[in-house]
Amino acid sequence: MGSVIIIGPFRTYQILLIIATVIVLIFFYRRLRVKKITPATFVLWALVCVIVNFFAFAPRFSDPLAGFFGFGRGLDLLLVLGYGLFVYAIFRLYVKIDELNRNTTELVRALALKDEIKLEDIDKEEE
Repeated sequence: MGSVIIIGPFRTYQILLIIATVIVLIFFYRRLRVKKITPATFVLWALVCVIVNFFAFAPRFSDPLAGFFGFGRGLDLLLVLGYGLFVYAIFRLYVKIDELNRNTTELVRALALKDEIKLEDIDKEEE
């Protein structure tokens, strides 16, 4: 097995996770301040960060839950859950983009019909 880098009482991935969590929370806090997200969204992301950090620093707490769902280790369960959430997020983004495309098409059509110039009007202007 390869060597594991340990800095003080923490492993490298734990320190990187703390840094990533701080960056994510700062990002969402700034978006909250300019009202681009709701307080509920900020709380949701903060909760996700706390849960991920909890299982990173106390991985044995996820083992009983993993056993319940038929996984050998808690990390396996967390990876499968993370992958599932990733696929779900991509699906939601696809649906949102498709909806935006349809809305844009409808808007462009409505504006084109509203500002339609008839050939008769052009002929009258030329005279």
